[in-house]
Amino acid sequence: MQYSQARIGLTKPIITNKLKYLEMKQDAKHKGRNPRITVCYTPEENQRIIEMASACGLKKSQYIHDTSLGQEPKVMMSDKEADALMSLKAARGELILIKNALHGTTQEQRKKYFRNEQFMHQWIEGVNSLIRRLVEIESMFKR
Repeated sequence: MQYSQARIGLTKPIITNKLKYLEMKQDAKHKGRNPRITVCYTPEENQRIIEMASACGLKKSQYIHDTSLGQEPKVMMSDKEADALMSLKAARGELILIKNALHGTTQEQRKKYFRNEQFMHQWIEGVNSLIRRLVEIESMFKR
């Protein structure tokens, strides 16, 4: 009685023909080859490519490969931009806390808060400072 290869635990097919096996092995070797292109650059161009690649966090060959295929590798964030992003997340978190705090109160309490002139003034100042900070962060990313 013959069982399927899956039943007897074989994951690769049994090759009975040695010639067929050698052909498959040869095909596997040829698939691994990659055509190469040799390009010459001036020292200035080479230095510029190295700088652009390192700014994107890529090796020179990967950067050239990506740009030659029409892709535009993105420049990594600077420390200043990363700090701005963290600040943006913190500001978002504060706005969510304010929203949740208001949502947790009753309608009567909300009316009391917003009728109080001092509370309204502090509220407006707090929201305005958050908005100013968000605008600053946005301008940092546009540069």
